[in-house]
Amino acid sequence: MPFLIDSSKIIFQPVMVTFLEMHERREMPAEIPNTFFKLLPKPISVNEYRELYYGVGEKWFWLDRMVMSDEILFEKINTANVDIFVLIVKNEVAGYIEFVKDNKYIEILYFGLIPAFIGQGLGKYFLQWVIAKAWSYQPEWIQLNTCTLDHPNALNVYKTAGFKEVRTEIQNRRVLTKINITPNS
Repeated sequence: MPFLIDSSKIIFQPVMVTFLEMHERREMPAEIPNTFFKLLPKPISVNEYRELYYGVGEKWFWLDRMVMSDEILFEKINTANVDIFVLIVKNEVAGYIEFVKDNKYIEILYFGLIPAFIGQGLGKYFLQWVIAKAWSYQPEWIQLNTCTLDHPNALNVYKTAGFKEVRTEIQNRRVLTKINITPNS
């Protein structure tokens, strides 16, 4: 289902972005019953991707890929160096992870649970799986970033998982002045 955003309701807000790296390998966590991870086969449709992206990121003001043209987004998510996995819990999509593979590192670009699955003890397991999967690509390090729009505990969770802060910077991020995304029929 395509989404429309009223771009007149988007403003730019300065946020603190924290960049993190991990240089020590982690192993796969023990499995949780009735869960598995599925690599999305390419080509991934823009609509399927946006459902995942906004399904996870609506509360955290993830808008960049909602306002990107279909053509540019399709190219970004279907390049050879991008892998997108979904977390399946009891046959339902519970979250997703987007990896960008570079020659030396793996970037965890987007990662999160769909709100209906938050608070069920999946977050720590999901993050451990994401980290272990990133290391399975054999990079020199893995990296990610978070910002002050994300969950208030995000930075602490990443540091507890073994990431080290490498720098911070102020960036302007898109936010909606009020939620106004509607399905495009």
